[in-house]
Amino acid sequence: MECARRSWISEWGMALAFGVLLAAQGAAQESDLDPAFQAAQASVARTNAQLLDMVEQQGQLEKRSQVLLVVALAALALAGYASYGRWKPGTLKASRFVLQGRRGKTRAALRVAGAREEALLEFMDEHGRPAATLGLAEAAPLLELRDQHDRPRVRLSLGPDGSPTLELYDAEGRNRAGLGLTEDGGVGLGLYDGQKQVRAGLGLGEGGEATLNFLDAGGQCRLRVGLTPQEIPELRISDAQGHVRGLLRMRPDGMVLIELGDGEGAVRTMLGVLEEGTSMVGLMDTEQRFRAGLGVGPDGRPRLDLFDTKGDPRASLYLEGDGAAGLKLLSARGEVLFKTP
Repeated sequence: MECARRSWISEWGMALAFGVLLAAQGAAQESDLDPAFQAAQASVARTNAQLLDMVEQQGQLEKRSQVLLVVALAALALAGYASYGRWKPGTLKASRFVLQGRRGKTRAALRVAGAREEALLEFMDEHGRPAATLGLAEAAPLLELRDQHDRPRVRLSLGPDGSPTLELYDAEGRNRAGLGLTEDGGVGLGLYDGQKQVRAGLGLGEGGEATLNFLDAGGQCRLRVGLTPQEIPELRISDAQGHVRGLLRMRPDGMVLIELGDGEGAVRTMLGVLEEGTSMVGLMDTEQRFRAGLGVGPDGRPRLDLFDTKGDPRASLYLEGDGAAGLKLLSARGEVLFKTP
């Protein structure tokens, strides 16, 4: 804009000088070259020469200004290129970066913390309290959400083996629920009490077996409902020592069984319905050998059998088809010692 204005002034000055010269020449012709007027004409000629010289100098200055501008731009370009050649990604170093709002409040911070110097990215609420944290904790990535009292409420993390875990916390900052994957590929959901003890758990094993477990305050599973790896449904009831005291399950052959155990975990009583329709009750000794069995066949006839330590029948009490009672006694070799009728 300045260069254009100077060019306009130069052109205007040249036109003015040329007009004055023409006027002077016309006046000289009319006055038959009066000596005084000749002196005026000479003065005008000198003024015109000076103006022309000024115009030429101004043109040279403009050319020099343009050259200087080009040189300055080239120098800046070379300096920028040299700086870019020396700059490499990652050379900007700091232990903390802070993002502030218009009023100077910190709303986010990227920092290095802890003995392991782990990187953390924190987002603050309007009061400057950490509301969300993204980073590493104990060399494992995590995402943590906190409430207005700076207590964790949600935590998503990866374990040392790479398995993910989602944890939920109550208003006191206590872990109350956890969902995660196990190292062997299983899935688990755990529910915790106020003392951070697991009290219920839903799990799915790698083989597809699903279980629902209920635990006591000591962490012992007391009730379990689920499917075995063979996809057999079962219900287990255990005591405080972990011994199974009651078991309801279905065998692969379709037989439904109820097993009752003693304090050592040994099955002592068995109730069930056999595949052919016979209902039975079996009583076993501490070695889990059948010693007595009571059953009712599909035809409705009852039968009581007694067995020795080898599992061989030694006595049978039953009803015949016509309703007559029968009794049979056998020897250790299976010989009939007594029978009636």
